[in-house]
Amino acid sequence: MSKNKGPQLRKTGIAWAAFACAAFAPAVFAAPLNLSDGDTIKITRPSGIALGGAFGGGEFLATGVSVLNGSSGSFLTFCVEFPEHIALGGVYYVDVDTKAQNGGLSTAGYGGYDVNGGAGYDPLSKGTAWLYTQFSDNALDTAHWGAQGLNYNFTQTAANANSLQLAIWSLEGELSGSTLTAFNSDAKAMNWASVAQTQGGLWSDVGRVRILNLYDTRYGTAGNYTYSGNHQDQLYIVPIPEPETYAMLLAGLGLLGFAARRRKLKEAAAA
Repeated sequence: MSKNKGPQLRKTGIAWAAFACAAFAPAVFAAPLNLSDGDTIKITRPSGIALGGAFGGGEFLATGVSVLNGSSGSFLTFCVEFPEHIALGGVYYVDVDTKAQNGGLSTAGYGGYDVNGGAGYDPLSKGTAWLYTQFSDNALDTAHWGAQGLNYNFTQTAANANSLQLAIWSLEGELSGSTLTAFNSDAKAMNWASVAQTQGGLWSDVGRVRILNLYDTRYGTAGNYTYSGNHQDQLYIVPIPEPETYAMLLAGLGLLGFAARRRKLKEAAAA
């Protein structure tokens, strides 16, 4: 009789392992949208809210599904370049990079950083990376950065979205003509850009901020894509799992190990 219990014990162990995976895996797959080269995003305005839009800039709402881990989600984003364009409601392929691959008004770097180095592109400014990180973390306010000279809090208004977009274009060296005039008369934009340039200059790189180079068409296979039909590039932050996710994943692995040891002990006792 005891030997006949082997398969049942294995089945129980597998069921317990499956339960452990089911119990702890969702936290991993519920992570923010983790885009990789060749994914697609749809660009719209935030539903029911008129945010930004002056000179064709952000805020925009980007929505997509990751082929890397199946996660789906949305995030608020801003334009990197000025002369390129997108269509609201458009769906575009992304090439994730630390540079604007087709450049804009500026291709001189302007305090930019690219992990691979090289030339012939417009690298992401560290000031832009700092500014977009604070925006994404809801930390663009005097409570966090008042001591460093930040004078204006960011709240979700069209005026603030326009000011932040102008600040980003300034940091990327994209201002000229009417946009430069608008920036020079916008105290918030100038203040945010000034503090961002100083604070970003203290960074060794651009952190988790990346540029999504947008294209109409994708060719090739994963890891070897080429693209055509470029559009306005957008800002993006690569997500990282929350500490709680790591803790639950480790706990799940511990339960799997416990189940495996328990099964082996039962099998040894039944043999």
